[in-house]
Amino acid sequence: MNHTKKVFVLGAGIAGITTAIGLKKLGFDVSIINKKRPFRAYEGFSQKTKDGLIMLGCKTAAQLLNKKSIRNSNWANQESHANYEFVVNRVEFDEKLLEDVRNNDIEIIQASVVDIKYEDIIEVSYKENNEIFKKKCNFIVDSRGRFTPFKSKYKHGPKSFSILQELELPNMNGAKTSIDSIKDGWVWQAFVGENRGYLQFSCDNEIANKINSFEDVLDYLTQEDINLWTLKEYKIKNKIVKRDSFSKVHNEIVNEKMILVGDAAASIDPLSGNGAFQAMSMSSIAAIVVNTILNKKENKQRAIKFYKERVDFIYEKFTKVGKEFYCLEERFDSSFWKQRQNWPEEKKEIEYKPYIKNSAIVGKDFIYPKDVIITKENPLGVFFYKDIEIVKLAKYCLSHTKKDALIFFDKFVKENSLNKQFEVNLKQWLYSESIID
Repeated sequence: MNHTKKVFVLGAGIAGITTAIGLKKLGFDVSIINKKRPFRAYEGFSQKTKDGLIMLGCKTAAQLLNKKSIRNSNWANQESHANYEFVVNRVEFDEKLLEDVRNNDIEIIQASVVDIKYEDIIEVSYKENNEIFKKKCNFIVDSRGRFTPFKSKYKHGPKSFSILQELELPNMNGAKTSIDSIKDGWVWQAFVGENRGYLQFSCDNEIANKINSFEDVLDYLTQEDINLWTLKEYKIKNKIVKRDSFSKVHNEIVNEKMILVGDAAASIDPLSGNGAFQAMSMSSIAAIVVNTILNKKENKQRAIKFYKERVDFIYEKFTKVGKEFYCLEERFDSSFWKQRQNWPEEKKEIEYKPYIKNSAIVGKDFIYPKDVIITKENPLGVFFYKDIEIVKLAKYCLSHTKKDALIFFDKFVKENSLNKQFEVNLKQWLYSESIID
């Protein structure tokens, strides 16, 4: 029974919290070891992030995403006000996440991890109130973000850093944000009410190494052709923060003893705006992967491979999104823009035909080996179309003539009592993926 199996989750960001809640629902004895965020930061979340938080059990934290900030974009010499984002203070948001943890009866240990010994039974050493404690567990979930001390080699894109500064902004009304592209980077601004504002300057590591104060940021920005509303009337609050913000993915993100989730596994350039959603894309399956590793020995290696492939796919998908944004900006020919407009390298287009592959799917509690249909748009494979199993249908269509495939399709529709709209959508999908050709 899982209540006899101990799992330590290291870190209490979105990925760690949602994974911990998922493990608790599967019956594991879960504890979170967390060190409070050392600096104040603000972040913009999308509506799909809010929906994901609610779905994964973080309703209290999701309540903070209640004030829509109009997102102004001044990118590639084009202005737009097409969408909105929810801007949150990450310190306040972290506290709400911990409330969701307490609501699920999960232990929280406010401490710093000192050492982990991966033996038959894992030993975790942590420092709490200047005292060292050692505890045993069966599995480790590392969700300590970009700063995880996990030392695996990793692949990465052009190195960039973000300079973060909290500001006091009097005489402003209405929550709003904006993103502006400049010659050697980009700037994100936010006004979140109560005279609070924020500025983030993202640049390459050469420029970041020359910046030691907000005055250095101002000296640099005054050389740019940019009009920043946060700098019209402001006061500096707290110290400047400098942190890496480049895309990277670890080579080893899961094994029989541990799993990395969120930014600890793979982090992307914040320009894409998908960091939180990417984290939940991992955490939504991480607990099931852990359950399979610990309780389904025959499927353990399949689950490990499944998670690795899924994280690599998510990483590649969102790095391409970032590249698309960078490629929109054609005014600058600085190394900052050239590097990011040429990474990642484009893969050669090849003629792609769908095929059946023995892979894996996510069940209610475990990862199971199953045949799936691999297509150009679904390289990880498809088992369901919406909530209908379609592998048998796809197998038949791929191995028979178009005429026979359509006859079999009509039979499939009747056997599954599909309504007309579902039938039309499924047939269009089969054609679009060249399963019926």
